[in-house]
Amino acid sequence: MEITNKNDFIDVYVLGTLNEIKNTVKQNIKLKSELEKQTDEKMKLVLKDLINSNFKNLQINTQGNLIYTLLPIVDERENKKVRTSLVLYYTALYYDNVDLLQQMLDANVKFEKNYLLRLQYLDKSISSKFDTKDYIEKIKRFGEIFVNFDKSIKNLSDEEKEKYSQKFSSLFKLKYREMCKRQKEYKGYSEYMLENLFVKGNLDTFEYNTYKYADNRQLELINFCNGHQYNEATTAKLNYLIQNTNFSNRLEDFDLMTSIYSDYELAKLDYDASCFLSYYSETPKMLQKAIEFIELKPEMAFYVKHYVSKEKFMKTSNYVLIETMNQVSKHYLMCNEHNIELLSRIMVPKVTLKRIFGAYKQNNAQEQSDPSLTKKLKPPRNTENK
Repeated sequence: MEITNKNDFIDVYVLGTLNEIKNTVKQNIKLKSELEKQTDEKMKLVLKDLINSNFKNLQINTQGNLIYTLLPIVDERENKKVRTSLVLYYTALYYDNVDLLQQMLDANVKFEKNYLLRLQYLDKSISSKFDTKDYIEKIKRFGEIFVNFDKSIKNLSDEEKEKYSQKFSSLFKLKYREMCKRQKEYKGYSEYMLENLFVKGNLDTFEYNTYKYADNRQLELINFCNGHQYNEATTAKLNYLIQNTNFSNRLEDFDLMTSIYSDYELAKLDYDASCFLSYYSETPKMLQKAIEFIELKPEMAFYVKHYVSKEKFMKTSNYVLIETMNQVSKHYLMCNEHNIELLSRIMVPKVTLKRIFGAYKQNNAQEQSDPSLTKKLKPPRNTENK
């Protein structure tokens, strides 16, 4: 078949392909206008060279339209590989990091994970902070950490990006050996337990010494915070606790928890109890009732939050809730709103008798004096900044 207007066809195909490539790239990274234009021109030349050397790969599709493929193949996986390669090359051109791309591919770095391309690996503002060989090794071990950090700073100015990249690389190198040891212990699952460890919000909240002195459990706590911004008092408290104690409790709504409890009380609080308190904190009166419930029976917090509305919570005494949830915990599968309502009514006489005989007061006193509920804290550490 003789093709007329070959150059026009090539130009149209190049633009269509380039737009396809950029759509994928823009799903992963934010492109700066001027640098994007420069990269577009470079990529157009690459695409034209590919087309001119393979122009014979013209076919007619089922609709009778003329189509072109870069390679004479029909296998969908192979076509996808070609498209992915073009996306990676465009990104490498954009970041002026083609050499790194080639070395990463030689080292069999997997850019695609969970159906997403990790184009952030090629960001030169980060990769340049590491020796290339070391960078590739770190990407293989903790690629998700790099991706999430890069995403967290994508809207910053170049100056701000540089500042955070320096801080990130410094802290990553500081904790790398410890993270590798932990990864070995957890047989590879460690990456996802630390994937948000160095996101911008965490770098704003936690001091250098906090990262420096954090043990494995405390690194998980920092990761759990996921870049959340806390008030000044909470931020100071978290930094102090991690630097000077073995505190590592992952709690919901740290701002609220630190306003209610002392350091030692925070060390005894668990995640379900903190979720319970955060949920029932709509009004001061509701929060006070929730605090009193936790003092009585913290292990029942999960069941109450799961089954009891805020309105029902305020209408039902804590003792009735405790007795009701005791039954719920024993007969979990038969629970629904109607059954819990019936259980609550049945428990009222039982609660009245137990209160008369002082059973709740006695049980609570035993719990408060139980030494197993007091978590031993570390001696203070040296908190001088590096």
